[in-house]
Amino acid sequence: MNRLSKMGFTLLELLIVISIIAILAATLIPNFIGFDAEAKLASSKTNLNTLRTRLSLFRAKEGHYPKDFMELTEVTYNDAGIEKPYLEQIPVEFISGASGNNQVDNMVSTETLPDDGGWVYWTDKAKIVIDWDKELDEKWGKAKGQMPSKW
Repeated sequence: MNRLSKMGFTLLELLIVISIIAILAATLIPNFIGFDAEAKLASSKTNLNTLRTRLSLFRAKEGHYPKDFMELTEVTYNDAGIEKPYLEQIPVEFISGASGNNQVDNMVSTETLPDDGGWVYWTDKAKIVIDWDKELDEKWGKAKGQMPSKW
């Protein structure tokens, strides 16, 4: 046998390496798949809390709740000598779609949610909720079975 024929890997060596890579991929990939859903849940819940906090701030400073949720982006307050809106922009919720939705519907609490994503401001209760009244499925991991409109 000459020296050139001994260079390289045998078929058996390649199969062993490929098998090891396949085993590692099978054990590691499921850990990464759920991160996207968890990030969307966390972001939507954080944005919901931000909206509720800003709604409370509006009530504390203005003495009443807004009749229309967009007032939070239009009305300003004095923060250490600087006029600032209660909200610079409406944040997005990521439960209803991958790209997110920052639409706000002003409704009364007796109306049925449109379930088209975004937010619903119940004007009679001065409460903001996620406009998604469907149970989350298994792709949402630990949140499976929860209804975002109830958060």
